[in-house]
Amino acid sequence: MARLRTASLIFRHHRGRCSSSLSNPCIYGLSPISSDPTNTHFINFPNYYSTHVSNSPFDDSHRKAKTQLGFFPRVPFSTVPETGAVKQDAGVEKEDNVVKSAVVDLGLGEGFGEVASRDPVEIYRSFRDGETREKQTREDLDVLAEVFRGFAKSPWAVNQALGIYIGASFFPTAAHKFRNFWFKNCRTDVSKYLVKLGPGREADEFLFPVFVEFCLEEFPDEIKSLRDRIASADLTKPHTWFPFARAMKRKIVYHCGPTNSGKTYNALQRFMEAKKGVYCSPLRLLAMEVFDTVNSLGVYCSLLTGQEKKHVPFSNHVACTVEMVSTDELYDVAVIDEIQMMADPCRGYAWTRALLGLKADEIHVCGDPSVLDIVRKICSETGDELVEQRYERFKPLVVEAKTLLGDLSKVRAGDCVVAFSRREIFEVKLAIEKQTKYRCCVIYGALPPETRRLQACLFNDQDSEFDVLVASDAIGMGLNLNIRRVIFHNLAKYNGDKVVPVPASQVKQIAGRAGRRGSRYPEGLTTTLNKEDLDYLIDCLKQPFNDVKKAGLFPFYEQVELFAGQFNDITFTQLLEKFSQNCRLDGSYFLCRHDHIKKVANILEKVQGLSLEDRFNFCFAPVNIRDPKAMFHLMKFASSYGQKIPVNIAMGMPKGSAQSDKELLDLETRHQICSMYLWLAQQFKGDTFPYKKKAEEMATNIAELLGESLTKVTWEPESRQGHKPKADKKAGYERPQSLIKYFDQKRRQGTSRRDSSKMIAA
Repeated sequence: MARLRTASLIFRHHRGRCSSSLSNPCIYGLSPISSDPTNTHFINFPNYYSTHVSNSPFDDSHRKAKTQLGFFPRVPFSTVPETGAVKQDAGVEKEDNVVKSAVVDLGLGEGFGEVASRDPVEIYRSFRDGETREKQTREDLDVLAEVFRGFAKSPWAVNQALGIYIGASFFPTAAHKFRNFWFKNCRTDVSKYLVKLGPGREADEFLFPVFVEFCLEEFPDEIKSLRDRIASADLTKPHTWFPFARAMKRKIVYHCGPTNSGKTYNALQRFMEAKKGVYCSPLRLLAMEVFDTVNSLGVYCSLLTGQEKKHVPFSNHVACTVEMVSTDELYDVAVIDEIQMMADPCRGYAWTRALLGLKADEIHVCGDPSVLDIVRKICSETGDELVEQRYERFKPLVVEAKTLLGDLSKVRAGDCVVAFSRREIFEVKLAIEKQTKYRCCVIYGALPPETRRLQACLFNDQDSEFDVLVASDAIGMGLNLNIRRVIFHNLAKYNGDKVVPVPASQVKQIAGRAGRRGSRYPEGLTTTLNKEDLDYLIDCLKQPFNDVKKAGLFPFYEQVELFAGQFNDITFTQLLEKFSQNCRLDGSYFLCRHDHIKKVANILEKVQGLSLEDRFNFCFAPVNIRDPKAMFHLMKFASSYGQKIPVNIAMGMPKGSAQSDKELLDLETRHQICSMYLWLAQQFKGDTFPYKKKAEEMATNIAELLGESLTKVTWEPESRQGHKPKADKKAGYERPQSLIKYFDQKRRQGTSRRDSSKMIAA
């Protein structure tokens, strides 16, 4: 314990006689581990600079930067006379004595106490201004080499270096040059002390302040470059991006509750009562449903999604997808549905933008309580009034203790079997139709919204012959379905990287679709196909909603353009990568994943004639990056646009409904290409995409063909990325050999034949 205490005294001394504040937002904004000030992985480095303000060898820009970072406290612990001699107070001398004694207690020797208490700036200057280099023994040089090798790989040192704008990519270079500087100019007493410390954290903490002085003098251009990059990638305080919304006194009403609780219904009632309103939907399908419902009730409402724009004359209301909502229009009432999606790792930025930027007197947000704390914090920052309205489910969701025991013949009318892959959905559909008298509707994410609505209507219609629904997690939001019981085929899904358990929040969302007020099944049931999944289902439904700590953000094009000005020759993919490395975020926000955007950017890298803004827009196009046909058409559209020629959809209409799963996949791809063309036509104004009406007609016809095809599926499903089976190798086939090996083999065969002929002759 005594040794630990003395070690901590030395650590405190090395960190500086005047302790630095750990709450410095500039320091934490640079941490790659976290932007949260409570993160203990990031420790501010020593504040020893205050003793040498007047003698600083650096220019005003360095001094200003150091002041902004908190290097220079307002009340320094000592003053520097004009002669340059440092005058210390009695408290500092007393502390020096404590440190010297601590060094002795650690077994480093009494002579090292003076080295331990020396100012790092003084050490650096003694090295820099020294005329002769003092020789070191071979053993000491080996130990010093190990110390510097450990320092260059130290995560702690890399983290601390960000505070002076030495980035993680440049840190190894800076550490290597610092090592050469040390070996060239080192003093015996300091090196002996470092040898005694040996490789490890103590040596890193002793070296780092000297390293800082070295970097500030040797790498001013690199430091300025990183500082400018970080300033241009600043995503802190996003509520200040919308000054007009901040000038308003908005009222935020949080409709908080589970599915089938009436929260969205109440918000829509207020939406229809307003003189001018906007409804922000998470899906095209839900926006279309609200559009139809509101107009059927006598309220004129327009529709705006990425793919279509339907303007109803005299309408003051609009139903749109959340990405398409305008933050320039002024509304009386706005509704943001599924507000918990602001924590989505890919699309969360759209909900954050809508909540922060909408210019509406009243904003009604609907969702579960998982993001309630974030909304409270945002309202405290924006100054908006927050009203919380809590809801309970109309009828409780009941878990059937008796599962189907793996037998799909136990499925009954009104059931919905949920599977998490396209292949499983069709396998379940075929099994149910084979083992029971029921016919099945199918809903999954790759289907167009029009086809999904048609399948939902067939399932809800009591007079139709379709009594069972087989669906993916796409039913979790956006559809009103008359479901008696939700049956989970399994509770694991592929997330694009590996198979993982379905999150509890998603299980609740899907299971909650069972039972609907006003339908023939007001009480909802849920269970699993297999008995081993039942316990996980019960655990998920018992769990309270997890409190989400951060909301998603993504830069606007203008922010990316400003950041791009820091580089001369860089690809768009590299630009996005560097932005994610250098951006600064508040503790309440995270940068949304953009893997999809980077993959599209890689595909379009060779396309000529595209501006930075063009590439930015093309990368957000709704395309399945795993579908090679869709990606080919996207590249073709971009190439035509870059050549300044009219973009043709260049795709024929299929002859009829699908007769196999391969043809069904082809219909899905064709509709996706039409949808992508329509989306691009909305983004790029002018006559660059002149075949919009043709694409709309094709998309409508293909959606109808998909609906027809799904009603008569009798084939086994195929994979979208199916590979052709490899041809069997012919008997005796061998890989081609090099000519040398070939002739050598022939020579050996000839020799063996001559030997065998001699034996026969004998």
